[in-house]
Amino acid sequence: MEEKRGRKRKRENQRNKVAGLLFILALAVFLIVNIVKPDREFSNSENRALAQKPKLTVATVVNGKFMEDYEDYKSDQFAGRNFWMSLKTKISYFGGERESRGVYKGRDHYLLEEIKTPDNKAMRENLEAINSFQEENTDMPIYMCLVPNAANVLSDRLPLFAVTENQDRLLSEIQKKLDGQIRWVDMKKTLQEHKDEDIYYRTDHHWTTLGAYYGFQAFAKEAGISDKTAKKMKPYAVTTSFNGTLSSTSGYELGYEEPIYIYYSEKMPEAVLLYVQQQEKKVSWYDSSKLKEKDKYAVFLGGNYPLIDISTTSDVNKRILIVKDSYANCFIPFLASEYQEIVVVDPRYYYGSVKELVKNYGIDEILFLYNTNTFVEDKNISAVLE
Repeated sequence: MEEKRGRKRKRENQRNKVAGLLFILALAVFLIVNIVKPDREFSNSENRALAQKPKLTVATVVNGKFMEDYEDYKSDQFAGRNFWMSLKTKISYFGGERESRGVYKGRDHYLLEEIKTPDNKAMRENLEAINSFQEENTDMPIYMCLVPNAANVLSDRLPLFAVTENQDRLLSEIQKKLDGQIRWVDMKKTLQEHKDEDIYYRTDHHWTTLGAYYGFQAFAKEAGISDKTAKKMKPYAVTTSFNGTLSSTSGYELGYEEPIYIYYSEKMPEAVLLYVQQQEKKVSWYDSSKLKEKDKYAVFLGGNYPLIDISTTSDVNKRILIVKDSYANCFIPFLASEYQEIVVVDPRYYYGSVKELVKNYGIDEILFLYNTNTFVEDKNISAVLE
């Protein structure tokens, strides 16, 4: 009997040794792979730049920034990162969690980005710069279009017990802090009226082209321009296999695909789009080559660029400057019949002066068009206005 127990213990010890060696081997393989594999600069699945190895200096070590940046670097560059993120999300989901990396898994396949807490310093500087710009250009209409995010308008799709920031209150505070001469376009009211329609993508943080169309109608009413041509524009699905950045970021709904629509009418004026810094010209609002890539939303204007000068064949002799984020990309074609020139500036990539653009292009009107989450965190608007 004792001999039998001894053999059993020996087998158990051997299994434990093998398991331990396999564990050490797996760690060694992961360590070697992470050392030898080249760093990636961009994640197609998340549609964002990845952290790069930080530079070691005395100052960054003393203030702790080096270790903070190094942790971000190792997290972004870890081998098999997408697989491990997806696995963690699935385990957490079966454990009852309905939030992953700032994204809620809501009803009807909706993924909803959390409402961002403002960067108070940046937002204050941006609002002060916009107000100062208005004071210097009192004869020029300036419009503010802040689009509420899906978690605000579609709050009934949020998971049970989800708690978000009060974006309605935030929008009200922003409106109160703006110069009274700046024309506020109430996007929340407009989108709320159409909340049961597909005005936001389910797997992406953008509004859909239908949502942008309703937003254009609200702007047209405030700006006193016609929406007759826009009403004649028809939607055409250019893809039915869009899976957006919220899906990639969270790990939810990775297999869900949805359509992207462009709006077009034969009555639309023709347009030439000059990508100023790239010195490239295109004659279409839409870049079909982007439909072959992960970020299919870039079909609109080809994505985000520092400065685009759009000339149209409209007979309305007006020029508008749009200071924007990517929400504007699917909105801008609706303006084609009402402006001969549309100058588009993305402050995240543009380092020049808006004042110079107003002067050089003979701008008649200015439109600020942002989704609210981006606006309250943006640190670039004040820089291009000063």
